Amino acid sequence: MDTLYAISPIPELEILSCCNDRQFAPHLHDGYVLWLNSAAGEHFQVKGALDILEPGSISIIEPGVVHANRPCSPERRHLRSFYFSEQFLVNMSERIFGDGRSTALPTSVLTDRTLWREFVALHEDLLHPVFPLQAEAAIVSGFARILAGGKDAALLAPAAVDSRRIRSITEYFRANIARQFTLDEVAAEVQCTSFHLIRLFRAAKGVAPHAYLVQLRLEHARKLLADGSAIVEAALRSGFSDQSHLTRLFKTRFGVTPGKYLQQRRGR
Repeated sequence: MDTLYAISPIPELEILSCCNDRQFAPHLHDGYVLWLNSAAGEHFQVKGALDILEPGSISIIEPGVVHANRPCSPERRHLRSFYFSEQFLVNMSERIFGDGRSTALPTSVLTDRTLWREFVALHEDLLHPVFPLQAEAAIVSGFARILAGGKDAALLAPAAVDSRRIRSITEYFRANIARQFTLDEVAAEVQCTSFHLIRLFRAAKGVAPHAYLVQLRLEHARKLLADGSAIVEAALRSGFSDQSHLTRLFKTRFGVTPGKYLQQRRGR
């Protein structure tokens, strides 16, 4: 599909994926737009000034600011846009900083290639969401870097390991393995912000909470299969959306499909 609009699991955020030669005539948005092109450059005009946004850079445009854009190379274009409201930024501030600090973002171009890669990956995650917890964590992590603006080094530095909280979360995951969690729900269990929860998990486990939860679910599904459960039953009882979802991740983790795993066990 050349043009696709999709909503995220977090309210007030929508994305656009455009892989054609469409030219966006002068227009404005009620909210913010953060956009980039991951395959080629993009001609753009803001407040009468003309420029080219090259891959590796991100443009942020404030509400009500008239702008226009068109691809430099239509055949190579992948325009990726994030549309979000001012309320979304307020909510992000609560999740990241734990307070209602000012969240206004100026119209600007950010030339941070690491940040650009993070938002390309986030855009892909939102185009093909699987676990809400995964998508939420990616959104919070990405916008933390935007809102910190390089001023909160302590916020973005690695967190210290907090064994008590990590143990509490993993026990909560195990006790509710089949449920679909939200990031705020899990953070509330250990009384911290959503962003701090992500930092704690990465410090202690080396991965984000959703990645750890997927591994717990795969282990749970494997045990159910070994105990005689059907594949679809093991998938649903372990928190996967369906049998094909389990099969794809199971093969990545164990090197064989659930069906092949059952065949091997029965052949012993």
